[in-house]
Amino acid sequence: MSKAIYLESVAGVAGDMFAASFVNAGVVTAEELAALPALLGMKGVGVTVETVRRAELEATALQVTPANGFETPAQRRHGGAGRHGHPAHAGAGEIHLPFPLETHCNGHARYSEIDQMLAESRLEEPVRELARRIFQMLAQAEASVHGYPVERVEFHEVGAVDSIMDVVMASYCVHKLGSCAIYASPIRPGRGHVKMAHGTLPVPPPASLKLLAGLPVAPTPTAILRPNVELSTPTGIAILKALAPRFVTEVPPGTILGHGLGAGTMDLGAFPNVFRIILLEEVPPPASAERFDRDRVVEISCNVDDDTAEHLAWMVAQLMDRGALDAWLTPMTGKKGRPAVCLSVLASTADWSATAEWILEHGSTFGLRYRTLDRLKLIPRFERRETSDGLLTYKLGVTKAGKILKEKPEFEDVKRIWERPEN
Repeated sequence: MSKAIYLESVAGVAGDMFAASFVNAGVVTAEELAALPALLGMKGVGVTVETVRRAELEATALQVTPANGFETPAQRRHGGAGRHGHPAHAGAGEIHLPFPLETHCNGHARYSEIDQMLAESRLEEPVRELARRIFQMLAQAEASVHGYPVERVEFHEVGAVDSIMDVVMASYCVHKLGSCAIYASPIRPGRGHVKMAHGTLPVPPPASLKLLAGLPVAPTPTAILRPNVELSTPTGIAILKALAPRFVTEVPPGTILGHGLGAGTMDLGAFPNVFRIILLEEVPPPASAERFDRDRVVEISCNVDDDTAEHLAWMVAQLMDRGALDAWLTPMTGKKGRPAVCLSVLASTADWSATAEWILEHGSTFGLRYRTLDRLKLIPRFERRETSDGLLTYKLGVTKAGKILKEKPEFEDVKRIWERPEN
């Protein structure tokens, strides 16, 4: 058996919510997190942990309490926050968090100073390097958004003590978890607009949008009634991106060992403002699986009893032309004893939602089902071969070691042979 963790953005993700979920699950203790500021040279900085309720769910909330007048070690060496406490250029490299500025210390910190503080800390190397990678992602996103070199990026809200600690605590939690497979749900950015230090911006704000590139996102749940709400912070998004999880639409298969809920600060009414982790023990693949290729696909299906045979055949052909991995019709008996068919489609995890939308738009069904499946398969390989009938394309089924287990000529080539006038 192997360990796995599922990171679920129930109501988005923020750095404090991420770390709090690990405390709630019992992976780390409050005492362990409270000891981290000293390893960074942050004297007088504390971490408080409390149990709260979010929409009738009990969860853990974290709060970092910065000391008055805190300065990073790099700032102390360069004469204090007054020297580097303002942008080198107006508007350069700011990252905004969805809570008031007055909850943070007033100083600004350059990315290079934060990175140096982390590099010189007494954190364990894996914790230190993951935290540095997360801040590097944040700095690169801000530099890209504002058009400045990374070395000129200055952090405002995210440079405050609590946000630095959020990144460090998240890195520590991941390290404490040990070796495991990491899965995650699509991220919920939020909707509408949000007020920040330099005006009102659309959600997700520019830096968040840059960080979300290449990551799957999900809409804001309809149960959240606020028209303007930022559910995921740049810090939270950067933490997930740095972990490079496998994004899935449901809890992966296995035996559940535990779970934890980390609370956000906003009151979302009847919807729980939490980030959830689920700890699992995965079922290992059969020994023979190591010989073959594996992937994950989505099967979409629907029962149809009010469409014509011609239109259904057209839909199957169209689905294959649009990139479906497979599509087929299965005869069945529908409601009230009516003859019916089940339309089934296999799609990749990246394209399945577009395929499902096309079926709903062009088919007669009012709904469909979908599920994620693991596949064990041969690796396909194609060869052009000279035969007595001319050049033919052969499809080969190959193991990971390169052993050919089966082969056959492609249908279109054989079809052309069959359709020759002399035949």
